[in-house]
Amino acid sequence: MDQNRINYLLRKFAAGNITSDEKVELEILLSKPDREELEEYITSLMQQERDSGFDSTSNTTTFSKIISSDKTDIPAIRPASRFGQRFWIGAAAAVVLLLSTGVWFYLSRSNIEEPARIVATRKAMPEKDPGRNTAILTLGDNSFVELDSAGNGVISTQGGSVVQLANGELAYQAQANPGAVTYNKISTPKGGEFTVTLSDGTKVWLNAASSIRFPTVFTGSKREVELTGEAYMEVAEDSKHPFEVKIRGVNVAVLGTQFNINGYEDEDELVTTLVSGRVRVSATGSNDQLLQPGQHAVLNNRNGNLFVEKADVAEETAWKNGKTYFNGANIRQIMRQISRWYNVDVEYQGNVVNMDFTCTVSRKDKLSKLLSLLELTGAVEFTMEGNTIIVH
Repeated sequence: MDQNRINYLLRKFAAGNITSDEKVELEILLSKPDREELEEYITSLMQQERDSGFDSTSNTTTFSKIISSDKTDIPAIRPASRFGQRFWIGAAAAVVLLLSTGVWFYLSRSNIEEPARIVATRKAMPEKDPGRNTAILTLGDNSFVELDSAGNGVISTQGGSVVQLANGELAYQAQANPGAVTYNKISTPKGGEFTVTLSDGTKVWLNAASSIRFPTVFTGSKREVELTGEAYMEVAEDSKHPFEVKIRGVNVAVLGTQFNINGYEDEDELVTTLVSGRVRVSATGSNDQLLQPGQHAVLNNRNGNLFVEKADVAEETAWKNGKTYFNGANIRQIMRQISRWYNVDVEYQGNVVNMDFTCTVSRKDKLSKLLSLLELTGAVEFTMEGNTIIVH
């Protein structure tokens, strides 16, 4: 990649004095890099902008000019093809202009009749603190423990396991002679997440508004747990005792592996994403699917179809690594995640444009930062009434 040449052409485009031949050249140059090469290039540009004292106050005017320019024959961006041939020049120039925020957008304008606009005077944005480490542990006798307020140390002894809390994580340590099987349940509210290590050494990260029910000690030929919502799991290897996750009629069977399951009831699909190892996904009325690393199994909740395709693992596991990452997501998908992580309700007013967004921010950021970045596209605006975000 000729980074200097691309940088030069992007700046000419932003300034409005790029020639038609240069525009074609830029489109060709941007269609060649693969994702890793492009990310390295963007990183180098960010450093250049920091070193040169880039003036971010000019972002909105120039960005408005770019996204209002003529962009014919722009294809819709699909999740499986977000880089390479699907770049278009306006969004590429926006990369440079938005570097100082650390966020960039690739916008699908196929359903937009009027040019997007930028809000010149920034209004006060809806504000809410991000989610935090919090969960409720339900014990075998149906009593419960609020884990965010419990101190470090032994919480309980349950069915042959000592339950211990340390530095915001729960761990089950199996003892001899477990006796009768006892089940516990960990539940996170909206705006919460939590991590637990089960008695076999399997580690589970629970996302917001999720739960996992499990035996305090695994007995028998299989290790079975029940999940709602979303979780990332690192399963301890034990070839003699397969690990199985049951969620909404789907069964995910593994030996030793790392994977993510997103099975929220308000989503259109139930998605199992494999990071390493092997898993077999089974659903009523569909053939079993065996996943390889980098693939996900998708169950369509409307028609029951189960299929396998290449996954964007970074996007689908970003939450576990402390990031909010949208890659070609539409506004309703984004707002469902925002609702769960920031513990807010969402309503829509007017004809909300069907636009795809790509951006990355920290899950530690307040709500206002993420909404401000989405508003920068001119496609949506946000207000707040009580605990409800209104999307205009």
